[in-house]
Amino acid sequence: MEPRYVIFDLDDTLVHSDAVREAFACVARDRGIDARRMSETLDELPGRPAREIFEALGCTEREAIDCTDRFLACLDELNGALPTVAYSDADQTLRALAKHSTLMLSTGSSPERAQQVLRQEGWDAFSVVLGSDETCRKGSAHYEQLAQHAPDPAWVANAVTIGDSPADMRLGVEHGVPVRIGVDRRGDPWKLINAGATHVVRSLRDVLTIIPV
Repeated sequence: MEPRYVIFDLDDTLVHSDAVREAFACVARDRGIDARRMSETLDELPGRPAREIFEALGCTEREAIDCTDRFLACLDELNGALPTVAYSDADQTLRALAKHSTLMLSTGSSPERAQQVLRQEGWDAFSVVLGSDETCRKGSAHYEQLAQHAPDPAWVANAVTIGDSPADMRLGVEHGVPVRIGVDRRGDPWKLINAGATHVVRSLRDVLTIIPV
């Protein structure tokens, strides 16, 4: 299968930064959440959306939404002090895939931060860039928007999703994406496989051995 649509996650897939952990720590301090408990929850639930993290910490639905909004605001503030760094093989991989596929971005970061990172790296090949805010968060809402930008109603049958988290893999399963590539640079693939990954790679460049270019 030669995919037509490739859906990428952003943080810890294409770029990395200390800003994400620090933003969670800021919310923990604001809300009186124990720092060790926050850190342990993040370790136990890698890659989960912020709202799920706060719900796992015992927040009510309303509290989790408020904490998520605060998290996104902190992340935007910290991005200047703790800038993102692209993985060394991200640019090469994106440029190779863009020759034959439509690239889409779905991230838990805010739309502004997503656009800022893409401008910083010169990644202009994405036809759709979806961030998360109070109007639309990463998840089913993003897939609904992706469908609106795909002229073929059966677009998802020719789609690939690439991300570092079990949540990315589960979303792919739920929405019928046939090829789900998990990125685990630490060499522990099982959380991704158990969440529905059809492939797990150690580096982004390995994606090019799975997707024809």
